[in-house]
Amino acid sequence: MRVDLAEIRNILLNVIEQRRDKGGPHGCYRWLPGSRTNLYASLGAAITYSVLGIPVNELGEKRRLEWIDCINSYADEAAGDGRYKDIIPRHSHSHGNGMVIGALGYLGGRQAFPIAFYDEFNTPEKMIKWLEKFNWPRQWAGGFWGGPMMFSTSKACSAQWVDATINWLDDNLDPNTGMWKKGVLPETKYHPLGGFVHIYPIYELHNRPFSFPDKVIESVYKLQMEDGRWYDGDPFSYLDMDALYAYVAMTKISDRHVSLVRESAEKYGCFLLNLLSEKGIYDTITMHGLLALASSFGCLNQLMPDVFNDSAKWSDIFSSRALYRTDKVEFKNA
Repeated sequence: MRVDLAEIRNILLNVIEQRRDKGGPHGCYRWLPGSRTNLYASLGAAITYSVLGIPVNELGEKRRLEWIDCINSYADEAAGDGRYKDIIPRHSHSHGNGMVIGALGYLGGRQAFPIAFYDEFNTPEKMIKWLEKFNWPRQWAGGFWGGPMMFSTSKACSAQWVDATINWLDDNLDPNTGMWKKGVLPETKYHPLGGFVHIYPIYELHNRPFSFPDKVIESVYKLQMEDGRWYDGDPFSYLDMDALYAYVAMTKISDRHVSLVRESAEKYGCFLLNLLSEKGIYDTITMHGLLALASSFGCLNQLMPDVFNDSAKWSDIFSSRALYRTDKVEFKNA
């Protein structure tokens, strides 16, 4: 099997262009064909461009600036805490903050207002209390990624804060799974993986060692189903991509399970290609789902570049440091 990712890129770019609001300013996109424009569609399109390796200077200055303005038009000034409006269901304002930072980091923009909710955890002492009260049984939705993760690259974050946070995370890893949190029963079998990928990038961002890479790989492998998926719901949800990212991250620090990871990733790749061959399938994928799809191919490219091949470099939403430029993106007086 050999997959030309340049062809996949062109398909994704064409789908995104079809979703663009031709009657509005650049940067306004529709969630699905015929639906209204919304914030997450604009964010997903920008981050997908980053994942596909499209240089921002290829957008043109007018398009880039209008895209930034479109995103910031959703800033909720009345809320007083820097949040953005039009967050999609099941996502917190914290998650929306992470998406905004990723998109504006790619586009070279700044957030419209300071993020006040960082105050909940902006000292080592407050952060430990925040972690102790965190909803670990349902950790995917807990807000770590868009909150503490993004704060960790803010100009206001101290080295002491990073040390305290990662030390606590180290102490609370489950040595049997490599995930969080030991002694806690997850709400579903999916939450430890969904939580792991929203937390682990803080180790990569700050170049910190991680103790149980092989256990993580084994946990992910055990969760995979016969058809190659990890999640038995929407095939364009994020859990399948989460599994691939966990493989990408853990094989960077351990080569013990390289063949097992390749077998597993190839199995999923076959499922995905078969699914995408269905007529009209792209019209059913939301803009957020298109971002998950692009990121999945980015992970497959990193895991098996000989199979998922392209001359351009793909990335994914968790590995790419370009999507965590809080210090470049935060409100200019911060």
